[in-house]
Amino acid sequence: MMTEILKSLSLLFIVPHFKAFIRDQVNYVKPYIRGVTILMPTALFSHVVLRLPYLERYFRSLRLTVESYSDLQDYRYFCPKYFTLPIETLRKRNCYLATKSCVNVIFKNNVDFDLIHAHFLENGFIGARLKNIYEKPLVVTAHGYDVYDLPFKNRWYNSLAKLVLTEADQVITVSKSNAEKLLSLGVSPNKLHIIPNGYDENLFKPLPMSKAREKLSLPQNKKILLSVGNLVDKKGHTYLISAMPLVLRKRKDVLLIIVGSGPLKELLQSMIKKYGLEDYVILAGGRRHEEIPLWINASDIFILPSLQEGFPTVIPEAMACGKPIVATNVGGLPEAINNDIGMLVKPASSRELALSILEALERKWNQEAILSYATRYSWRNIVGQIINVYEKTLS
Repeated sequence: MMTEILKSLSLLFIVPHFKAFIRDQVNYVKPYIRGVTILMPTALFSHVVLRLPYLERYFRSLRLTVESYSDLQDYRYFCPKYFTLPIETLRKRNCYLATKSCVNVIFKNNVDFDLIHAHFLENGFIGARLKNIYEKPLVVTAHGYDVYDLPFKNRWYNSLAKLVLTEADQVITVSKSNAEKLLSLGVSPNKLHIIPNGYDENLFKPLPMSKAREKLSLPQNKKILLSVGNLVDKKGHTYLISAMPLVLRKRKDVLLIIVGSGPLKELLQSMIKKYGLEDYVILAGGRRHEEIPLWINASDIFILPSLQEGFPTVIPEAMACGKPIVATNVGGLPEAINNDIGMLVKPASSRELALSILEALERKWNQEAILSYATRYSWRNIVGQIINVYEKTLS
């Protein structure tokens, strides 16, 4: 009965971008409700500053926002503009300025909605204000840095997080480790739900390794290690590259490919040169999400050497292609990876990473078991949990 009621309601999503896990979630939720409107608050002059090298490093977080426009075309969407500068005192005002701009856009365009779903706690602040202005219920999803980092930066961000968690009618987070941190911030356990990010089973599925390598012009006679993620400190790529000389002492048939872009590119390039790894490590640059299944299927082992995580979507995506995983024991990763799926290592340890890579390369993995396990993370199976949260919010 409640699901039928949902089909008569309109949902307002407030998002920082519309890529990968957010876009996929909205796509799978959409059939259950009458209408969807996307609000994506956007800093003024985003396109300009991203073209200027000096300014770009201060506004890298805007890149996903700017790259999201093409993904929004199938939805009714608005990008309320606000002004900001790369100064911490002004960045704290972003949520106030973005909220004011969102209210103006909603009023001018007569945006109708029955339920608000905000992704990340900063957008949850906007959602909390809209909830009070329009008297509509609010669901907030807390993902990663907004759980393990932002609330603990200083008193101001801590207060913001607590305000959002108090105002939200229901709170979703992506892992048990995140949930523990949210509970420490005072969220009621009665309104807290653990729902991991999922993968699109239409996109992520097994392909013949030889064909994937042929399409990508990769060697057929190598053991390929793949890591996918932004080239930033918390992804731990420096430790992965430092592990490669240790791996190569035991076997030379290994090729590491890192897919991603970011500020650490030059540092990683210098490390590759310093260790003489030019023939063994490839920085493949950023790739469209639609290309990632090809890279995963071309690999033998997927590696995630992160120092911090929430529940990275790339893990179930790798599983959905039948690949074993070597990952660090952080965030929600221990909840997803068991001995049949992969191996967990201590973060920031190149030696442990190298030893686990060598062991994973020698081990005979059961691809069917990995594929079977992965299905629990398909959006088709996860979307029902999100709909249940909406129903609880409205009941």
